[in-house]
Amino acid sequence: MKTIFKIHPLYYIVAFIMLINGLFRDFVYITIIILVHEAGHVIGALYYKWKIDKIIILPFGGITLFNELLNRKIKEEYIILILGPLFQIIFYLILLLLNIENNLYKNYNYFILLLNLLPILPLDGSKLLNIIFNKFFSFKQSHLLSIYISFITILLIIISCFFYSNLVIFIFVIFLFTKVIDEIKKHNYILNKFFYERYYYNLNFKKNKIIKGLNINKMFRDYKHVFYCNKYYTEKEILKRKFHDW
Repeated sequence: MKTIFKIHPLYYIVAFIMLINGLFRDFVYITIIILVHEAGHVIGALYYKWKIDKIIILPFGGITLFNELLNRKIKEEYIILILGPLFQIIFYLILLLLNIENNLYKNYNYFILLLNLLPILPLDGSKLLNIIFNKFFSFKQSHLLSIYISFITILLIIISCFFYSNLVIFIFVIFLFTKVIDEIKKHNYILNKFFYERYYYNLNFKKNKIIKGLNINKMFRDYKHVFYCNKYYTEKEILKRKFHDW
């Protein structure tokens, strides 16, 4: 049976650094927060019957990867996304009610929550931003905007790390930088996967959008498209040309 729960090697490196600095209890609490946060994503995914590929635990967060269509409804992705931070907030409120909360718990809860909301792929903040972009821009434009903002944000953080030296944070930021670079390399693959799904699967969308011209890069998520160039074409007719040329 495939194991979906994995601990990234970086987790052990940071655990060792915090251990030798007398912060192992802090690291254990951070891990609990991460598990609670990812549990929110997992429960949302199970509710919508998304296929979970991997749950990767990192030093200051987790990544839940799905084996799903890129064309799943934006609403579903949004609910799955916000359940992570929501579970974390509920966990903190429970600690308050049980009178367990202290400054240690409070500070780490804020830290993990704000870290995950940074607009850097693959953090929740970038995914949320991408969902917003998809409401106003095409799928291709939304993905590129997410990459650009991730790249700019992470460069600013790397620069700040030189002024406010913190080895653990610097290691994690470098990890995020590699993820952004990887997303840049996968841009064409992700875009073609989006088109492939639209052509080969019978996806039902309630909203329609007319695109002037035959440029498939103008296609949106959550919309069925009609292309107009002297006459009207369905999106499957236009996409057929692309995949038959392959």
